[in-house]
Amino acid sequence: MRWPADHPAVTDPALAAWSGGADEVCPDATVVRVLRHLPGRRVATLVETPTGPAVLKVFARPRARGNERRLRLLAACPTTGAMVPQPLGADSAGHVGLVGYVPGQVFDTLDDETFVHTAGLVGAALVRLHSAWITLDRSWTWSQEVDLLQRRMTATSEPWIADAVATTRHLAAEPSVVSHRDCHPRQVVLTGDGTVRWIDLDDAAQAPATLDVGNMLAHLARDGATGQRSVPVSAAASAAFRDAYGSVPGDLSAWHHLALLRLAGLAESRHGRPDQARRILSLLEPGRAVSVA
Repeated sequence: MRWPADHPAVTDPALAAWSGGADEVCPDATVVRVLRHLPGRRVATLVETPTGPAVLKVFARPRARGNERRLRLLAACPTTGAMVPQPLGADSAGHVGLVGYVPGQVFDTLDDETFVHTAGLVGAALVRLHSAWITLDRSWTWSQEVDLLQRRMTATSEPWIADAVATTRHLAAEPSVVSHRDCHPRQVVLTGDGTVRWIDLDDAAQAPATLDVGNMLAHLARDGATGQRSVPVSAAASAAFRDAYGSVPGDLSAWHHLALLRLAGLAESRHGRPDQARRILSLLEPGRAVSVA
Protein backbone atom coordinates (compact mmCIF):
# COMPACT_ATOMS: atom_id res chain seq x y z
CA MET A 1 0.00 0.00 0.00
CA ARG A 2 1.07 3.61 -0.46
CA TRP A 3 1.56 5.89 2.53
CA PRO A 4 1.12 9.66 2.04
CA ALA A 5 4.49 11.42 2.28
CA ASP A 6 3.45 13.34 5.39
CA HIS A 7 2.00 10.34 7.25
CA PRO A 8 3.55 9.54 10.67
CA ALA A 9 4.29 6.00 9.43
CA VAL A 10 6.73 7.70 7.05
CA THR A 11 7.90 10.73 9.03
CA ASP A 12 8.27 9.15 12.51
CA PRO A 13 11.68 7.41 12.52
CA ALA A 14 10.56 4.90 15.17
CA LEU A 15 7.72 3.75 12.90
CA ALA A 16 9.09 4.21 9.39
CA ALA A 17 11.30 1.12 9.59
CA TRP A 18 8.23 -1.06 10.10
CA SER A 19 5.55 0.59 7.98
CA GLY A 20 6.28 -1.75 5.05
CA GLY A 21 4.56 -4.49 7.03
CA ALA A 22 1.27 -2.99 5.84
CA ASP A 23 1.91 -4.70 2.50
CA GLU A 24 1.57 -8.05 4.27
CA VAL A 25 -1.76 -7.37 5.96
CA CYS A 26 -3.55 -5.00 3.57
CA PRO A 27 -1.62 -4.44 0.32
CA ASP A 28 -4.64 -2.94 -1.47
CA ALA A 29 -5.68 -0.55 1.31
CA THR A 30 -5.83 3.22 0.91
CA VAL A 31 -5.29 5.72 3.71
CA VAL A 32 -8.35 7.68 4.82
CA ARG A 33 -7.05 9.58 7.85
CA VAL A 34 -4.82 9.35 10.90
CA LEU A 35 -6.84 8.44 13.99
CA ARG A 36 -4.12 8.80 16.61
CA HIS A 37 -0.36 9.23 16.63
CA LEU A 38 1.81 8.81 19.72
CA PRO A 39 5.25 9.92 18.51
CA GLY A 40 7.91 7.27 18.83
CA ARG A 41 5.33 4.69 19.90
CA ARG A 42 2.51 3.99 17.45
CA VAL A 43 0.08 5.37 14.90
CA ALA A 44 -3.47 4.22 14.16
CA THR A 45 -4.89 4.96 10.72
CA LEU A 46 -8.34 4.52 9.22
CA VAL A 47 -7.91 2.73 5.90
CA GLU A 48 -10.27 1.52 3.21
CA THR A 49 -9.77 -2.09 2.15
CA PRO A 50 -11.52 -4.15 -0.55
CA THR A 51 -13.70 -5.63 2.20
CA GLY A 52 -14.47 -2.37 4.00
CA PRO A 53 -12.98 0.13 6.46
CA ALA A 54 -10.38 -1.02 8.97
CA VAL A 55 -7.87 0.38 11.46
CA LEU A 56 -4.21 -0.15 10.61
CA LYS A 57 -1.75 0.19 13.49
CA VAL A 58 2.02 0.52 13.22
CA PHE A 59 3.96 -0.02 16.46
CA ALA A 60 7.55 0.89 17.28
CA ARG A 61 7.74 -2.26 19.39
CA PRO A 62 6.66 -5.71 18.17
CA ARG A 63 3.22 -5.75 19.74
CA ALA A 64 0.97 -6.61 16.81
CA ARG A 65 1.05 -10.41 16.96
CA GLY A 66 0.35 -10.55 20.69
CA ASN A 67 -2.48 -8.05 20.25
CA GLU A 68 -3.87 -10.13 17.41
CA ARG A 69 -3.71 -13.31 19.48
CA ARG A 70 -5.55 -11.80 22.45
CA LEU A 71 -8.13 -10.07 20.27
CA ARG A 72 -8.90 -13.38 18.54
CA LEU A 73 -9.63 -14.92 21.94
CA LEU A 74 -11.93 -12.04 22.83
CA ALA A 75 -13.66 -12.11 19.44
CA ALA A 76 -14.30 -15.86 19.71
CA CYS A 77 -15.70 -15.70 23.25
CA PRO A 78 -19.54 -15.60 23.38
CA THR A 79 -19.41 -13.11 26.25
CA THR A 80 -17.24 -10.55 24.48
CA GLY A 81 -17.27 -11.35 20.76
CA ALA A 82 -19.97 -8.85 19.82
CA MET A 83 -18.28 -6.05 21.79
CA VAL A 84 -14.78 -5.99 20.27
CA PRO A 85 -13.31 -5.20 16.84
CA GLN A 86 -12.59 -8.10 14.53
CA PRO A 87 -8.89 -9.06 14.26
CA LEU A 88 -7.82 -8.97 10.61
CA GLY A 89 -4.14 -9.82 10.67
CA ALA A 90 -0.60 -8.95 11.73
CA ASP A 91 2.66 -8.83 9.81
CA SER A 92 5.43 -11.38 10.33
CA ALA A 93 7.67 -8.89 12.16
CA GLY A 94 4.89 -8.11 14.64
CA HIS A 95 4.91 -4.33 14.20
CA VAL A 96 1.78 -3.88 12.04
CA GLY A 97 -1.74 -5.01 12.85
CA LEU A 98 -5.13 -4.63 11.21
CA VAL A 99 -8.50 -4.67 13.01
CA GLY A 100 -12.06 -3.99 11.93
CA TYR A 101 -13.31 -0.43 12.15
CA VAL A 102 -16.20 0.17 14.58
CA PRO A 103 -18.48 2.93 13.23
CA GLY A 104 -20.37 5.14 15.63
CA GLN A 105 -19.81 7.96 18.12
CA VAL A 106 -17.00 7.86 20.64
CA PHE A 107 -18.43 7.96 24.18
CA ASP A 108 -16.80 11.24 25.22
CA THR A 109 -18.16 13.12 22.17
CA LEU A 110 -21.83 12.54 23.04
CA ASP A 111 -24.17 15.29 24.21
CA ASP A 112 -24.70 15.42 27.98
CA GLU A 113 -28.02 13.57 28.09
CA THR A 114 -26.83 10.77 25.83
CA PHE A 115 -23.51 10.67 27.67
CA VAL A 116 -25.18 9.96 31.02
CA HIS A 117 -27.49 7.33 29.51
CA THR A 118 -24.60 5.63 27.71
CA ALA A 119 -22.54 5.53 30.92
CA GLY A 120 -24.97 2.90 32.18
CA LEU A 121 -24.48 0.85 29.02
CA VAL A 122 -20.74 1.10 29.49
CA GLY A 123 -20.98 -0.21 33.06
CA ALA A 124 -23.00 -3.21 31.87
CA ALA A 125 -20.56 -3.83 29.01
CA LEU A 126 -17.63 -3.80 31.41
CA VAL A 127 -19.30 -6.46 33.55
CA ARG A 128 -19.54 -8.66 30.44
CA LEU A 129 -15.88 -8.11 29.62
CA HIS A 130 -14.82 -8.95 33.17
CA SER A 131 -16.95 -12.11 33.22
CA ALA A 132 -15.40 -13.60 30.06
CA TRP A 133 -14.47 -17.24 30.58
CA ILE A 134 -11.19 -16.97 28.65
CA THR A 135 -7.73 -16.33 30.11
CA LEU A 136 -5.40 -13.91 28.33
CA ASP A 137 -1.68 -14.64 28.05
CA ARG A 138 -0.62 -11.42 29.74
CA SER A 139 -1.20 -9.95 33.18
CA TRP A 140 -1.04 -6.51 34.75
CA THR A 141 -0.36 -6.15 38.46
CA TRP A 142 -0.40 -3.49 41.15
CA SER A 143 3.40 -3.39 40.96
CA GLN A 144 3.32 -2.61 37.24
CA GLU A 145 0.66 0.03 37.78
CA VAL A 146 2.83 1.70 40.41
CA ASP A 147 5.86 1.59 38.12
CA LEU A 148 3.82 3.31 35.41
CA LEU A 149 2.55 5.87 37.90
CA GLN A 150 6.09 6.70 38.98
CA ARG A 151 7.23 7.08 35.37
CA ARG A 152 4.43 9.61 34.86
CA MET A 153 5.41 11.48 38.04
CA THR A 154 5.93 15.24 37.78
CA ALA A 155 6.89 17.95 40.22
CA THR A 156 3.19 18.60 40.81
CA SER A 157 2.23 14.98 41.50
CA GLU A 158 5.42 13.81 43.25
CA PRO A 159 4.36 14.78 46.80
CA TRP A 160 1.36 12.47 46.49
CA ILE A 161 3.13 9.43 45.08
CA ALA A 162 5.05 7.92 48.01
CA ASP A 163 2.02 7.92 50.29
CA ALA A 164 -0.17 6.38 47.59
CA VAL A 165 2.30 3.56 47.00
CA ALA A 166 2.64 2.85 50.71
CA THR A 167 -1.11 2.73 51.32
CA THR A 168 -2.12 0.61 48.32
CA ARG A 169 0.21 -2.39 48.61
CA HIS A 170 -2.74 -4.59 49.54
CA LEU A 171 -4.02 -4.25 45.97
CA ALA A 172 -1.36 -6.73 44.88
CA ALA A 173 -3.49 -9.53 46.37
CA GLU A 174 -6.64 -8.77 44.37
CA PRO A 175 -7.73 -11.48 41.89
CA SER A 176 -7.51 -10.83 38.17
CA VAL A 177 -10.10 -11.02 35.39
CA VAL A 178 -10.09 -10.29 31.67
CA SER A 179 -9.59 -6.52 31.62
CA HIS A 180 -9.39 -3.72 29.07
CA ARG A 181 -6.58 -2.18 31.10
CA ASP A 182 -6.92 1.24 29.40
CA CYS A 183 -10.57 1.73 30.26
CA HIS A 184 -11.76 5.29 29.63
CA PRO A 185 -14.42 7.13 27.60
CA ARG A 186 -12.42 7.30 24.37
CA GLN A 187 -12.25 3.51 24.28
CA VAL A 188 -16.02 3.08 23.88
CA VAL A 189 -18.10 3.60 20.74
CA LEU A 190 -21.88 3.99 20.72
CA THR A 191 -23.04 2.31 17.52
CA GLY A 192 -26.01 3.20 15.34
CA ASP A 193 -28.14 0.44 16.88
CA GLY A 194 -27.68 1.86 20.39
CA THR A 195 -25.16 -0.69 21.67
CA VAL A 196 -21.66 0.02 22.95
CA ARG A 197 -18.44 -1.62 21.80
CA TRP A 198 -14.92 -1.55 23.15
CA ILE A 199 -12.06 -0.40 20.94
CA ASP A 200 -8.27 -0.19 21.27
CA LEU A 201 -7.74 -3.37 23.27
CA ASP A 202 -3.97 -3.31 22.75
CA ASP A 203 -3.40 -3.31 26.52
CA ALA A 204 -5.93 -6.03 27.34
CA ALA A 205 -4.66 -8.32 30.11
CA GLN A 206 -5.59 -10.29 33.19
CA ALA A 207 -5.89 -7.60 35.87
CA PRO A 208 -8.03 -6.69 38.89
CA ALA A 209 -11.56 -5.66 37.88
CA THR A 210 -11.26 -2.62 40.11
CA LEU A 211 -8.42 -1.28 37.96
CA ASP A 212 -10.80 -0.82 35.00
CA VAL A 213 -13.66 0.49 37.13
CA GLY A 214 -11.41 2.92 39.00
CA ASN A 215 -9.84 4.15 35.78
CA MET A 216 -13.19 4.89 34.12
CA LEU A 217 -14.46 6.71 37.21
CA ALA A 218 -11.20 8.70 37.42
CA HIS A 219 -11.61 9.87 33.83
CA LEU A 220 -15.21 10.91 34.47
CA ALA A 221 -14.16 12.81 37.60
CA ARG A 222 -11.24 14.38 35.71
CA ASP A 223 -13.61 15.67 33.03
CA GLY A 224 -15.70 17.40 35.70
CA ALA A 225 -12.68 18.87 37.46
CA THR A 226 -11.15 20.27 34.27
CA GLY A 227 -14.35 21.60 32.73
CA GLN A 228 -14.66 19.11 29.89
CA ARG A 229 -18.07 18.25 31.36
CA SER A 230 -20.05 20.02 34.05
CA VAL A 231 -19.62 18.60 37.53
CA PRO A 232 -23.30 17.50 37.74
CA VAL A 233 -23.08 15.68 34.39
CA SER A 234 -19.82 14.03 35.39
CA ALA A 235 -21.35 12.92 38.69
CA ALA A 236 -24.52 11.62 37.00
CA ALA A 237 -22.48 9.63 34.46
CA SER A 238 -20.34 8.18 37.25
CA ALA A 239 -23.44 7.11 39.17
CA ALA A 240 -25.03 5.53 36.09
CA PHE A 241 -21.82 3.64 35.33
CA ARG A 242 -21.46 2.40 38.93
CA ASP A 243 -25.11 1.38 39.23
CA ALA A 244 -24.93 -0.64 36.03
CA TYR A 245 -21.63 -2.29 36.97
CA GLY A 246 -22.84 -3.30 40.42
CA SER A 247 -20.68 -4.78 43.15
CA VAL A 248 -16.93 -4.36 42.68
CA PRO A 249 -14.74 -7.14 44.14
CA GLY A 250 -11.88 -5.08 45.51
CA ASP A 251 -10.72 -1.75 46.93
CA LEU A 252 -12.19 0.59 44.35
CA SER A 253 -11.25 3.76 46.23
CA ALA A 254 -7.57 2.82 46.16
CA TRP A 255 -7.51 2.05 42.42
CA HIS A 256 -9.47 5.25 41.77
CA HIS A 257 -6.86 7.18 43.77
CA LEU A 258 -3.99 5.70 41.74
CA ALA A 259 -5.77 6.46 38.47
CA LEU A 260 -6.31 10.10 39.39
CA LEU A 261 -2.62 10.44 40.24
CA ARG A 262 -1.66 8.98 36.87
CA LEU A 263 -4.04 11.33 35.05
CA ALA A 264 -2.55 14.28 36.89
CA GLY A 265 0.92 13.21 35.78
CA LEU A 266 -0.23 12.83 32.17
CA ALA A 267 -1.94 16.23 32.18
CA GLU A 268 1.38 17.85 32.99
CA SER A 269 3.97 15.62 31.27
CA ARG A 270 2.14 14.71 28.04
CA HIS A 271 -0.26 17.62 27.58
CA GLY A 272 1.69 20.45 29.22
CA ARG A 273 -1.20 21.41 31.52
CA PRO A 274 0.03 21.75 35.11
CA ASP A 275 -3.13 23.74 35.83
CA GLN A 276 -5.24 20.69 34.96
CA ALA A 277 -2.92 18.47 37.00
CA ARG A 278 -3.60 20.63 40.06
CA ARG A 279 -7.36 20.46 39.47
CA ILE A 280 -7.23 16.67 39.24
CA LEU A 281 -5.11 16.43 42.38
CA SER A 282 -7.59 18.65 44.21
CA LEU A 283 -10.06 15.76 43.96
CA LEU A 284 -7.82 13.86 46.38
CA GLU A 285 -7.78 16.58 49.04
CA PRO A 286 -9.69 15.91 52.28
CA GLY A 287 -13.32 16.79 51.81
CA ARG A 288 -13.00 16.89 48.01
CA ALA A 289 -12.71 13.19 47.22
CA VAL A 290 -15.12 11.96 44.56
CA SER A 291 -17.46 9.25 45.82
CA VAL A 292 -17.02 5.87 44.20
CA ALA A 293 -19.54 4.08 46.42
